[in-house]
Amino acid sequence: MSAGQNAVLGLELARFRYAGASRDTLSGISLSLAPGSLTVVLGDSGSGKSTLGAVLAGMLPRHDGDALDATLHLAGQEIRHRPGAAVRIDPVGWARQVGLLPQDARHFLSGVRATVAEELALGLENAGVPRAQMRRRIAALADQLELHELLQRDPAKLSGGQERLVALAALGLDAPAVLVLDEPLAGLDSPAAARIWELLDRLRGGGTALVLLARALDRLAAGADTVLALREGSCHAMDTALPTSAAPVAPAARRAPGAELLLGFSGVGIGYPGSAGPVVQGLDLKVRAGECVGLAGPNGSGKTTVLKAAAGLLRPGAGQVHGSSLAAGTVGLLLQNPSDQLFERTVAREVAFGLPKRGPEVARIPAVLASLGLDGHAQAHPYELPASARRIVALATVLVREPGVLLLDEPTEALDADGLARLHAALAAVLDRGGAVLLATHDEAFMAATAHRVHRMGPAVPAGTGPVAPGRVGEL
Repeated sequence: MSAGQNAVLGLELARFRYAGASRDTLSGISLSLAPGSLTVVLGDSGSGKSTLGAVLAGMLPRHDGDALDATLHLAGQEIRHRPGAAVRIDPVGWARQVGLLPQDARHFLSGVRATVAEELALGLENAGVPRAQMRRRIAALADQLELHELLQRDPAKLSGGQERLVALAALGLDAPAVLVLDEPLAGLDSPAAARIWELLDRLRGGGTALVLLARALDRLAAGADTVLALREGSCHAMDTALPTSAAPVAPAARRAPGAELLLGFSGVGIGYPGSAGPVVQGLDLKVRAGECVGLAGPNGSGKTTVLKAAAGLLRPGAGQVHGSSLAAGTVGLLLQNPSDQLFERTVAREVAFGLPKRGPEVARIPAVLASLGLDGHAQAHPYELPASARRIVALATVLVREPGVLLLDEPTEALDADGLARLHAALAAVLDRGGAVLLATHDEAFMAATAHRVHRMGPAVPAGTGPVAPGRVGEL
């Protein structure tokens, strides 16, 4: 697909290779993005999707050995990158033309603003938008995306889904000519995803070209002008027809109702320092040996808060968290963002971190790595691995301790097909040995395939304003 006359962004890429890499990450890619077009780029973790997004957004090469041989056309300018010939660009000016939502939305947020409203205003301030107009635009977008309850929140205290929602809102306010979105709906509940899709439709109708980077065809591909498969660094045209959904994987057999109580919540209320009230209150929930229990509910309803309380990271303000696994200290948590869990320089050191030098856990490391397909990456740096493999490394750091209760927060985010199969196998192994799983996810297919029971978290509404108390759970 060669660059067209009316393209807002054109790319002719011969090759891109990271500094120190032994092979090219991208090669032979041609893109032409017309105003209002929708281009979907599909690929497994490690296929180069995020690298392609960074090239389009002007973030690569980094001029420290990265080799890019490509020509870009943007805003009437031609930018020629050649290996060994650094091209200076204006990153602020480029960002006004091409906005990028990274796979980890937290990296988009500034980290220096005290409220969501101030975060949303940042790009408008940099563009010199008058304050009164700024307020009107933020208020209008808050109406469309139902963000009003978040405007005075601290961005650092948002849930993962809320972070993504705010980042997408900020990009929508800036309204660049091109938006490159890496897994844009990951971690969002269904209502939030629908609102975001309406926003993207409106931006597209106004002439914004959209590039969606994803792992599989889904409803985001509906109406796409172009669907490309990224394999071995090169793009190939695909049919836009959506595939038939695969049959769900049946969960392992559930233990009898009288099985051992591994984790329980009795009348639990949980809040955060400085918050106006509890995030979760009146929570009654029991997790027994051999069962997988799902937590469902909108972003901000307290799912992650419940998992942190189960792991002992938060102390309830009311009620009691109990159970034999909690008493024995055999509860393990996989966080939503693997970067919060990975800090060693090799996979082997990461999985061994904190373990006694001579004990059953250390002896278990080779088997855990092999079961997760990581045995060939033992000496690799975790951050040199694709996003799917990084999440599996984080899972290995938990599984090596053989937790009685495995806690999972949005475990399927960024997982490719192989990573998802490894996760299913790991959950089945935990249940088969008499453990239990408590997971929070917006991935309805994964929930249906794994959970024996689903507990739905109620919306976080002020007490007395409705029939559902904040964070209260009801079994489906």
